[in-house]
Amino acid sequence: MLNIPGYPFLLSIILILLAILLTHQEVYSEKIKWIVMLVSLFAGGRYLYWRWAYTINREDPLSGAISWIVYGAEIYGFISVVLFYLQIGKPVTHQAKPPKDEDFPRVDIFVTIFDESLDILYKTLVGCTSLDYPPHLLRIYVLDDGYRPGVRAMSNELGCQYLSRPNRKDAKAGNLNYGLAHSSGEFIMVLDCDHIPVRSFLKETLGFFKDEKVALVQTPHYFYNPDTFQRNLRLEREIVNEQDLFFYVIQPGKDRHNASFYAGSGAVFRRTPLEKIGGIQTKTLTEDLHTSMVLHSKGFKSIYLNKILAAGLAPESYRSYLKQRQRWTRGGVQVFLMDNPIWKWGLSFMQRLNYLGSILYFFHGWARLIYLVAPLSYLLLGRAPLTAAVPDLLNFYLPYYLIGLMAFNRVSLGYRSSFWSDMYETVMCFFISWTAFATFFSPKKNTFFVTPKGIQFSETKLDWSMVVPHLIVGLLLVAGLGVGGYKAVYGEINRDAALLSGFWTLYNLIVIIGAIVLAREQLQNRTSSRIFRSIKCEISIGKRVINGMTTDLSETGLSMVSKEDPQLFFPAEEKIRLVHNSPKSQRPAFRLSLPPDARIKLVGELGETTELKGEVIRYDFLPTGEVSIGIRFLQIAGPQRQSLIRQIYCFPGFWQENHRKSAKSFRSLGFMVSSPFRTFIKEKIIRRLSPRLPRKFKCEVKVGDRTFKGETEDISYQGVSLRLSSREILKRNVELLLYNRSIIFRTQGEIVHCSKVSGKGLIYGVRFLSRQDPELALFLSKKF
Repeated sequence: MLNIPGYPFLLSIILILLAILLTHQEVYSEKIKWIVMLVSLFAGGRYLYWRWAYTINREDPLSGAISWIVYGAEIYGFISVVLFYLQIGKPVTHQAKPPKDEDFPRVDIFVTIFDESLDILYKTLVGCTSLDYPPHLLRIYVLDDGYRPGVRAMSNELGCQYLSRPNRKDAKAGNLNYGLAHSSGEFIMVLDCDHIPVRSFLKETLGFFKDEKVALVQTPHYFYNPDTFQRNLRLEREIVNEQDLFFYVIQPGKDRHNASFYAGSGAVFRRTPLEKIGGIQTKTLTEDLHTSMVLHSKGFKSIYLNKILAAGLAPESYRSYLKQRQRWTRGGVQVFLMDNPIWKWGLSFMQRLNYLGSILYFFHGWARLIYLVAPLSYLLLGRAPLTAAVPDLLNFYLPYYLIGLMAFNRVSLGYRSSFWSDMYETVMCFFISWTAFATFFSPKKNTFFVTPKGIQFSETKLDWSMVVPHLIVGLLLVAGLGVGGYKAVYGEINRDAALLSGFWTLYNLIVIIGAIVLAREQLQNRTSSRIFRSIKCEISIGKRVINGMTTDLSETGLSMVSKEDPQLFFPAEEKIRLVHNSPKSQRPAFRLSLPPDARIKLVGELGETTELKGEVIRYDFLPTGEVSIGIRFLQIAGPQRQSLIRQIYCFPGFWQENHRKSAKSFRSLGFMVSSPFRTFIKEKIIRRLSPRLPRKFKCEVKVGDRTFKGETEDISYQGVSLRLSSREILKRNVELLLYNRSIIFRTQGEIVHCSKVSGKGLIYGVRFLSRQDPELALFLSKKF
């Protein structure tokens, strides 16, 4: 029988019930958010006091060291939560009127590039040249640190200025400063080479500069491709980009205290303040954060416009993701060591706390490492990281954990769950911990790694070199479960403590396995990103015109849905008449396959029309009765490609309207737990050149001298899906006989798949080995 102290237990129940009430969707508001955060902090402070006062293990020096190290990690986590709450407490929403026509200033656009693909740069430059802004007041500079003739040629082709400096000193910061010294615009818009601006970018940002103190306007980073987690774990529709919490929750909160900062791209600077601080700061690898902090210390303001005005590419591989985070970690630690905001002159108290919160984030790797291995100290070594009765631990820790979970899920506005924070931190903790450690001994070392963009994988493969530490810790966790279980069974350690340590270890093991599986790069079949863009589309095939709306669009093709009657696609003169035995038996039959050649007309919301050539690669009926058509583009010329890029990427408001949030907390946990299995599911790619029609016909399947009877489920000009009552699995070429009243259709086929259906026998997919359109059309004619 558990001896549960009355008062702590009652207080724990009250705190949990209060958190449940306050985080309920129907009662939640901005004012209640503060109460939720205070309840969370009270539960955390209560737990940490109890840990310090009653649970530190002082049995021997090793146990004491382990106990204090774990407690230190918990203190770090609590401080991080406090700073997080302070940053997001009062987010700001901004909107500014665009300048009047006569007040439009001169603007220089800096597009930085090193070794990225020219195709990536092309889209960004097309977006820049398509901005809704007077051309004579706009000058676009391509700042090339790769010294490539192709970049120069593309810049000249699109009417942009090409700049290439004599050396690569100070990496991206030095490149921007070179552009600053060789340009003269009053304002400077900065874009990475993969960030494509929408047409209204400048008109929606320049209005804020009416305040002479405003030196910087930053916009969110939006990524139109799935990030490493979404792609490799097959969770593109279930979780949002890993950086969304920062851009849509933290940055708007920082803006309340004039502490939102430049994020490296998608920003506009006033030239004068930049020149007063000596340009973009070059002492650290996080030149964006550091430059903003220096501007703020000089009394200038920043504005964070929480509206998506540009779209770019997220890191596309596990390795590039980790390299990017290592670079950020080194830069953050450099700022901490060389220009710490706590004692930097000119910053307000809240600015200091906001910058400190951003910098301390880069030390989370050490805390995560401690959390991962802490339960092993008891399971393997018999050294408990804390000494407490299980009821006491549940009384103090459980409310702290559950309330923190609910509070974080609520204040993060659906952009992150605590479970996925654990996953993100576990993935990078080994690498950024080492980077942070190394930076303490060489803070002035500035080796800049450019994040690769436009990576494609021709095959599925696991990047073993990047998961060695995860594998080692994973094996230790498995050993801990085995050894700890053995010791608990034979009474060598306390069973209740072993059980709790086992649950902790099991959770860590799930996260570690997810981090390992994440390194398994998935095959990429697409050469360009598919954007779920809905615009008017008109497809002309011969004399037929099909009107509809696109469901997705890319630079290589589109999918569209039409609500028109499929039979209307084929005028009467194009119906084929088949002769069977005598003229009296002539019957009209519809040709169900579309010719491949097509002319496409896209009509955007702003009235722009894009005309392209293409070929039909997929054509199918949907259960709703609509027709779905897939088109591959052919022979896209320069002006056509530019128009297509504008249609896909540059419409104002599109990215904002389509931005979504993640699944709720415990659904996210389910996705995380199942992710190691989801990643091995083979993607099914459908390429139908003729539609499947749901038709029920009696059929026979002959294999040698054996005959199996059944019924069709659907049929097309390429094959048939049929159900056989026999449960014997067939794996060879077959002869098919289909019966439609007095007409028999006979053909040879190849079984391409087989699946079991409860109570219905086996469903086979059979591909026809030869095309027999006239005979099949006649066979189907009675059903029309």
